[in-house]
Formats: sequence, structure tokens, C-alpha cells
Amino acid sequence: MNATRRVSPAGRVLRWITARPARLISFSFLTVILVGAGLLCTPFASASGRSTDFLRALFTATSATCVTGLVVVDTVTHWSLFGQIVILALIQIGGLSIVTITTFFFALMRRKMGLKTLIVIQESTGSFDFADVLQLVRKIVAITFAIEMAGFLILLSQYLPAFGWHAVWKAFFQAVSAFCNAGFDLMGNVSGPFSSLTAWNGDPIVTMTTSFLLIFGGLGFVVWSDLIAAVRKRSSLNYHTRIVLVLTAVLLFGGALYFYFAERQNLSYGALGTLPEWQRPFAAFFQSATTRTAGFNTIDQHSLRPGSKFITTLLMFIGAAPGGTGGGVKVTTFGVILFAVLSELHGDDGTLMLKRRINPETVMRSLTIVGLALALVLVATLFLSFTEEARLLSRFYADVQTPETQVSFLDLLFEVMSAFGTVGLTSVQTSTLHPVSWAVLIPVMFIGRIGPVAFALGLTIRAKLGSDKVLPEGKVLVG
Repeated sequence: MNATRRVSPAGRVLRWITARPARLISFSFLTVILVGAGLLCTPFASASGRSTDFLRALFTATSATCVTGLVVVDTVTHWSLFGQIVILALIQIGGLSIVTITTFFFALMRRKMGLKTLIVIQESTGSFDFADVLQLVRKIVAITFAIEMAGFLILLSQYLPAFGWHAVWKAFFQAVSAFCNAGFDLMGNVSGPFSSLTAWNGDPIVTMTTSFLLIFGGLGFVVWSDLIAAVRKRSSLNYHTRIVLVLTAVLLFGGALYFYFAERQNLSYGALGTLPEWQRPFAAFFQSATTRTAGFNTIDQHSLRPGSKFITTLLMFIGAAPGGTGGGVKVTTFGVILFAVLSELHGDDGTLMLKRRINPETVMRSLTIVGLALALVLVATLFLSFTEEARLLSRFYADVQTPETQVSFLDLLFEVMSAFGTVGLTSVQTSTLHPVSWAVLIPVMFIGRIGPVAFALGLTIRAKLGSDKVLPEGKVLVG
């Protein structure tokens, strides 16, 4: 008789983690975050030589790994070179995902991978077919380093006269951070802590290079692979690529036009209207581009008019394309829901989008993503309204009202949406929020990077119910 094989508690946990691709990806990100936080807690990671408290280190590691860009300490003045290297490594790992990087090295060593591993890689890269994922992973790594190197060389040419040999690290850090849509920068010791690129509005090469780096990263690696294949083979683009490019262009240029006309007369401190006329179109374009989950800013976000904050919030919620370095619910999700509504109003049989019929399952998944995302954002914003209640109330009392205490509910929504969309923009300065608010934003950033549906499926314990159950139809009046 064979003895019953006993599985240790650790073995059961490991089996549970590896049972689903979404769960494994979530735990790989969590592991990287915790390791990064541990390294950032060490005295070697801070410029002062003193240990950083765990909450600040955890927030920074989460923001870097989830390529968000929200910071509670200035990157260049607080962290040492070692700390900055750790942050950059977390950004690169988070942008590509640990699964993609591991797969790349397995491919280099010509190690064989099972079907289960290929499915995990497919989930991580956003590929349509797991049979071609290894080839896609090689393309992802090649595309990433090629674009980052091009951005580095352009930024280096502009930074050398201003920073000397320090320009090498600043340019390299910014190129990687921009392509990965992270939003971390090393300008705090030049133009002041948390200043981002506000001092570089007069250099369109810097701002436009950064803009296109983050746009390229946000398009998605599946799109880049298709674009390269179309150029080489002179073939047409696939449907997904066309949808992504059309929606990205509409949101990008539509947002730029809105910000230009809405903010060109705004004379608040650090606002777009205070810039010379020739700089305003560039600043408007950058503001539209950075909402696509980038986190850099060339104008003060606190100075934005309420309408512009609201539009920024919507653009952050939509985010970038699937399978890229950006966050949000994704442009394709937004497009599917938009055309589902238009098709319903038009009386079409099903959802039609750009002369194609969309699968009902895709429509339902899109609605689920948006529903879960809205629920997460609203709940987190409500939590922040309690933790920041004193600052919300200070708006009504002139004797205690200062720029540091002026916080509206829209500002809190802006902050949470920035965390969920892994954007990194802030209109209240994240470092001034209550530490409890930081603790709320950490899981929001994590879920925003993983994806609300993938995160929910990863935590699900029960198996999906079979389709053999027949239930009576429930009639409900809606609308």
C-alpha cells in the first residue's frame, strides 16, 4: 500500500499561489515590493545614512514597482545612490513585470517551459496566443532597451551642459522612469523637492522626449510587436492595434486641446497661463500625455481649475493600453463600453466598434473592470475623506487656511485616481497626507497595477460554477 502523501502547510500555500496565473503574478509583484521595501529601509539607502521607517519605504517600493510615481519623500534628496538604484530596478521590474524578465533569462538559457508556465506568461504580457509568448517576450525586452537607450541619449544631450557628469545618471534614470510610466525623477536637488519637470518648460526637447517615451511605453508591447511586423512584412495592422492607436490619438490630442483652452488664462502660481505663449501648447500636450499614467508634470497640479482636475481624473482612470507599462482600466476597455452604449442607442444587434462585432464576454468583462475600479476608487476616497477631515474643514475657516491645508474632495479623488491609474500626479502633495492615507493608497496602487479583475480572481478560492445549472429567468426593470 502506498502511504498517503502529506503536504506541508508551506506546500499547500505554494500550491494555492501557483494554481492560477493571476494569483502567481500578484504574488510575484508583492514579493518584489517587500524585498524592495526591505532594501530601502537600510541605512545605505538613505542620503542621511539613517534608516527609513518601513511605511515610507513600503510606499516608495510599491509606487516604484507599480510604476506609479507618487512619493512621500523626494527621490534625489532623501535616497542615496544605492537607494536610487533600488528604486530604478523596481521600476524596470515593475514596468516589464517579473514574469517577463524571468522568462527572458529562461529563454536565453534555452530552458523548456510547460503549458502552465506559458499561460502565466501570456497573462503577464497580454498576448492573444500563448504559443507565441516566448517570441513576444524577446521582442518586449529588445523594444524596451532600444527605446530607453534612445531616450537616454536625447536627454543626455540636453542635460550635459546643465549637470556635467551627473547628467548621465539623471538622463538614464529619467529615460527608464518615463518609458515605464513611473514618474520618478531626480530634479529635486536642482529646482526644489517634488518639482518634477516644472523647470524644463523652456526646453521642448526634454518635455517632448519624455512625453513620447511615456506614450510609447503606454501603447503596449503587443501593439509594438504588430507595428514592427507590419513595417517588415508591409502587412496591415491587426484590429487591436488599430483600436489602441485611434483611441490613444483621440484622448491624447483631445486632452491637449482641452487643457490649452481651459488653462491658458489661468494665472495661478505654477499654472499653464503663467508660461510664455509659445510654451503653452507644449505644456498642454505634456499634461494630456502624463495623465496616461506617467506621473511627471510641467505645471503645478494644485493650480489646475476644478474642471481641468476633473478631466485629468477621467483621463487617469482610462489610462493606457493593455500589455504595456501603464495602468488605468485601459483605453480598449473604455472603447468597448463607449461603443456598447452607442450601439444600444443606435439599436444595433450587439456591440459594434469600428465595423467589427465585439464578443459579449468582452463587453461584460469591460463592465466588470470599470465597476470594480469605480468601487475601489470611491471607497478609498471616502477613507481619505475621514483621514484628511481636518484639511477638508480648513477650507471653510480663513484663519487656518493655507496652501498646505487647502484640500477639496476633488483633490482626494484626484489622489486616489492617480494611485489606481498608477499615474503619480498629485494636487495635494502626497507627503503632506496623513500616514493612514499612505496606507490606504498602497493597496490601491497595487490593485491598479495588477488589475482589479485579475486581483479579484487571484483571491478567489471557490471554483467557478458549472454551466449545467439552469436557473429561472429574473425580470428586473432598469433605467
